[in-house]
Amino acid sequence: METQVKETQVYNKVYNTAIRSTNLKVALVYVTPKIAKEYLKGNLNNRKISKRTVKFLADQMKYNLFKENGESIVFDENGNLNDGQHRLHAIIESGKSFYIVVVKGVKPLTMATYDTGKNRSAADVLSLNGYNSSTRLSAFIRNIDKYTIQKRKSANSGGYNRSETLTNQQILDYCILNYKWLNEIIINVRSIYAKQNTKVLSITNLSLIAYLIGGKKPSKKVYDFIKNIYGIIKEENSATSYLYTKFYNAKINKEPLNFYWTLGMAIKAWNFYLDGNPAVRYYKFNTQEKLPKININ
Repeated sequence: METQVKETQVYNKVYNTAIRSTNLKVALVYVTPKIAKEYLKGNLNNRKISKRTVKFLADQMKYNLFKENGESIVFDENGNLNDGQHRLHAIIESGKSFYIVVVKGVKPLTMATYDTGKNRSAADVLSLNGYNSSTRLSAFIRNIDKYTIQKRKSANSGGYNRSETLTNQQILDYCILNYKWLNEIIINVRSIYAKQNTKVLSITNLSLIAYLIGGKKPSKKVYDFIKNIYGIIKEENSATSYLYTKFYNAKINKEPLNFYWTLGMAIKAWNFYLDGNPAVRYYKFNTQEKLPKININ
């Protein structure tokens, strides 16, 4: 049942503020696909629908990842839908139903004020939950997920799209379960990163490589390998120095490194490194191939 907002009256009595009437009506509605279709009849002057956004939200709903977070669906005083069209389309596509706050009666011109604030990033969510190095943590978790997806396919077979990305809640859940080893890798890599003036790779990418070849508890040999491909330790004409030179030249020439290529080349360098880091004049990785098998330390 829709009711006029009464909390304002209580606030006004406590703080002696002027009582102002409002035409806004707020209700908590269990929005089913049928109700969503009815609401969308008022979708007359909204922004263009993003099919990608609808698919992303629908997938979240199908896999029980969508959260009832209090974000509202808004209608103006003429019954036009002002905000919420993508969620409503996703409810229809997913066949799921959710409790959603529905606000009716806003002034038509208020649409210009929607979505003007900065959305919370995953790093913001981690920081609010007390985690240090939240930006690096969230980026590291995203890269682990990106690697998990792309190791099954080449970089040229569809890439990494929004429907595959982790939500802020998924990143927080993963961090809660894995924080200790994630943070330990970041700390160890950061100490290596700080020793090099030319930053040929980011802490996030170095952390992923350490995890990729060394698991949750990389050995000293793994971190020594990281020092080699980062240029802290230089063994001339070796497989690792060859890769460092590749990274260095890309940095100096401001050439972006392909994520998949970087991982493939790092794995190849690691396999050479385990074989004694022999003299190597040239090796390559084709991004249309699957990632090489990682030899065990």
